[in-house]
Amino acid sequence: MNAIRRRFALYGPAAALVAGLAWSSWRVDDQIDVMTLLSSADVQLRFAHRMPESDKDGVPLLARAELVATAERYLVDAESLQPGLAVTAEFQGFAAMLRGDYATAAAEYRRARACVDCTEEQRDVLAFNEARMLAQAGDAGAALAALGAHGRNLDQRFGRQRQLAEAGALRQLGRVSEATALLESVIADPAAQPAERLAAALALAALGAKQPAAAALAATACEEPISDYFLAVLKLERGEVDSGLDLLERASAALPAEVKRLLREEADVWSAVAANTRFQMVSDAELAAPAR
Repeated sequence: MNAIRRRFALYGPAAALVAGLAWSSWRVDDQIDVMTLLSSADVQLRFAHRMPESDKDGVPLLARAELVATAERYLVDAESLQPGLAVTAEFQGFAAMLRGDYATAAAEYRRARACVDCTEEQRDVLAFNEARMLAQAGDAGAALAALGAHGRNLDQRFGRQRQLAEAGALRQLGRVSEATALLESVIADPAAQPAERLAAALALAALGAKQPAAAALAATACEEPISDYFLAVLKLERGEVDSGLDLLERASAALPAEVKRLLREEADVWSAVAANTRFQMVSDAELAAPAR
């Protein structure tokens, strides 16, 4: 049962089927049914997770909702065949998260931790996800408590990810100086990944610490080119239009699809330069094409 306990072997269907062979106390047909249901739910949830919640016009994607709903039906059936599996509860938490029901997601992750077959390793992951979902649900105090209760283990496994999550909860509670200190420690950590430093820089900017955020974004741009986009936003806020557009053009050259998506989602941020020819060349492919 160890493969199942290790988070469904990172949710791999093949490993789950192998693990199922060891469950000799089940009837063979039930064994295959549960493994097939869990594997099918895994596939549905993975596909849904890769999809945006809505199209470019902001219309929710029906296909994504149907994938999640189908996965949840599989999980209900799996639970009825073999109640109390930690992986089933964890998948149910994942499905709830994809639906935007963060309070239910946190409750499912907590339920998974209480399952008999849940390992210590799995409990750490579930505790971290529970804390993240509690913060998303607006219960920052409970999120901090969950992070604190498993702090030592979480630090060993998640390190700076835990610090980022804790900083987010502290921000929700208005504890700005504590959140800022945590974020600055992530940026200063030589072992931090570029993506972690980028996340810390964006969180600092949201706290109003624009200057250190800009410095951190500039430092991560070589490894995380999207940093140039966010740095461009900060430049624009300071009225430095030309340097902001320089950065926007550089970000667009590196990641054109991602930059166009952000420009659509944050159109209000760029409204002051919407008529600028350089901005239009980046935001509208049609305007960038030569006239025929």
